[in-house]
Amino acid sequence: MNKKRKLMSGLLLPVISACSTQETLPASNPEPMDTVTTISLNNALPAPDLTIVKDGKTLKLVRIMEGGACKNNQQGAVGMFRLYAAPEDIERIKKNQGARVFADFEVLIEAFSMLTLQQAIDRLDFPNDAYATRNEGEVQQKLADELANLFINLIADDIAEFEAETQLTIAVKPLPDSLQVYLKGCETPHDH
Repeated sequence: MNKKRKLMSGLLLPVISACSTQETLPASNPEPMDTVTTISLNNALPAPDLTIVKDGKTLKLVRIMEGGACKNNQQGAVGMFRLYAAPEDIERIKKNQGARVFADFEVLIEAFSMLTLQQAIDRLDFPNDAYATRNEGEVQQKLADELANLFINLIADDIAEFEAETQLTIAVKPLPDSLQVYLKGCETPHDH
């Protein structure tokens, strides 16, 4: 485990309050997993990437979501995804619509994020078993990078539509070091 991964694990594990569980999907009928865990973060928590800039706005990290999906019974991925939002938009929406509206926003964001993850996994070119066994570490990293890029590209339209409907500027980014790509059996790290 590299130094960055140890740091993130050490910082994120204390704030994880629940786990998600997904079932392995049959190869003949892949559908998005309907489970995700949302983790609230204390803004004082020292962690990297607490803010990003999007279209000239500074967005703050407001949630970390954990989710996964399977392409078939052998291939898939799980990981964590960071949700950023513009603080000034949050305050304006709270003032105009009340804080309850954010629960609906959260459900909508989780739904389109996990659907996008399923779409990205379905499009990801997984290697055959012979190739994967030669250097699994390199294959794992390459696939995680490809999956992150696919996810970012595929979610862009959903985010644009969400922002137009809600007037809340957001970004959803995979946490690259958290992505675990499965090549020999799609499973989730938590059972309960």
